[in-house]
Amino acid sequence: MDRRWVSHFLLLLLSAILICRTVGNSALWPLGWMALWPVFYLLEQRPKWWERLLMGSIWLFCVSQVGFPYAVSTAYHHLKGHLFQAWLMGTILGVVTSTRYLVFFLFAFQGRFRGLYWASLWSACELLIWQMMPVYGAVHILGDRPFLQWAEWVGAPGVAWLWFYLSFRLYEALRGRHRKATLLLFAVTHLVGWLSLRHWSQPTTAPLHKIAVIQGNQPSAMVQSVEVGLKAREIMLEQTGTFLSESAVVPEVVVWPEASLPLVEYTKLQGIPFLGVELVFTDYEPGTQAGYVLARLLDREGKSKAVYRKRKLIMMGEWTPGDPKHSFQVGDKDEILPTAAGPALPLVCFEGLWPSFVADFQRNTGGQATWLVHMGSESSFGSDLACYQSLNLLSVRSIELRRPMVRADNSGVSGWIDPAGRVHEATAPFTKANLMLDVPIPRRAGLTLYARYADRPLWCLVLLCVLLQIASARTSHQQQVETEADGKAGHPGE
Repeated sequence: MDRRWVSHFLLLLLSAILICRTVGNSALWPLGWMALWPVFYLLEQRPKWWERLLMGSIWLFCVSQVGFPYAVSTAYHHLKGHLFQAWLMGTILGVVTSTRYLVFFLFAFQGRFRGLYWASLWSACELLIWQMMPVYGAVHILGDRPFLQWAEWVGAPGVAWLWFYLSFRLYEALRGRHRKATLLLFAVTHLVGWLSLRHWSQPTTAPLHKIAVIQGNQPSAMVQSVEVGLKAREIMLEQTGTFLSESAVVPEVVVWPEASLPLVEYTKLQGIPFLGVELVFTDYEPGTQAGYVLARLLDREGKSKAVYRKRKLIMMGEWTPGDPKHSFQVGDKDEILPTAAGPALPLVCFEGLWPSFVADFQRNTGGQATWLVHMGSESSFGSDLACYQSLNLLSVRSIELRRPMVRADNSGVSGWIDPAGRVHEATAPFTKANLMLDVPIPRRAGLTLYARYADRPLWCLVLLCVLLQIASARTSHQQQVETEADGKAGHPGE
């Protein structure tokens, strides 16, 4: 094999490892800023189209193998020990969700505005591709807490664009180009982020609300069985009742995680005996297709007080193209749960991983929600990798809306996240746990810049950068034609 391609493969593998190590629980600064430097170096060599295709395919494969071990673990768990089939399924999932890496290589143009163009291409792939898949992979700088504060204004997709562009500028500075401007831009963005982090980390005057979280660590009862449902309900009631009887204080709200009850309607479970406190949990409601997944709020007497029907469904997991009988229905509107702790914005399962969906939810309900409640179950992944990755991505939602979030997860990690994105009182994965949280919830409602406009400004920026790249390419082409024409005019005899 050509030595050049050996070095190319090692550089692509290094980039894939850095990318995947910065989206998990062990995100380290400044690895996220260095993740794409090997790729920038390779693209600077002006590879031919077939070389770009080959390198993009290699990079895609490396990322899919390094970045999705929990997918293999999940498939292995469901396929009952068939390792090869599990590896194949994990590879397919990884390749599908990493398509943007191949697209980035294929459209790796040169030119004056290439940094802006590449950042926009990357963000466009994020905005389009990740609408189909739940694991949002844009934030490769989880270890850089000050920089993440920009999510309040531009959201996670905007942070991804800014990260990509700054990463490219840092690479350029490393090569001796535009050093002063790059360092100034890097310093200003971090200074603004640090000031924002300091502001939102100050002690708050918001009243503390007692919210209890029950982490049952039960096998997901994802079957339509009344018998299984009754058993699951009894386990949760017993754990909740024991915890409340032993607590010195009574919580205002109790939150059960997803999969506390199976997919049978609330009425067939003979109701939930009143606990003397409000209860938020996930439920099921029959419909014309496979029915609705919903979040339900019970009052202190056990009566249904409010219902939110889930509106964001993941493909192949909750809806199947062309198969309405085995697809859940989409809820008709966004609904806030009026809890005793304040209006809560409910998020079920993967709903919390889509930045624009959560921002639109808050805006469509007039910014009423003063806190977020997320109910999930990561037990189906069979690994704690997904538990921590989901928690990290959810923390960005708190920054985007500047609202605290209470997370109840069947298998962990449960706890609460403050408006600065810091996790408090986190439980261990795959354990039973009970939490009595003191959550400072603001009295006032309102919208952040990102909650007000979501990804619309970013789409405009992406379009502008693409137009700049096209204009730059046309100018470069015209100059090249004129140069060739001048050369021929200077040598008329040739």
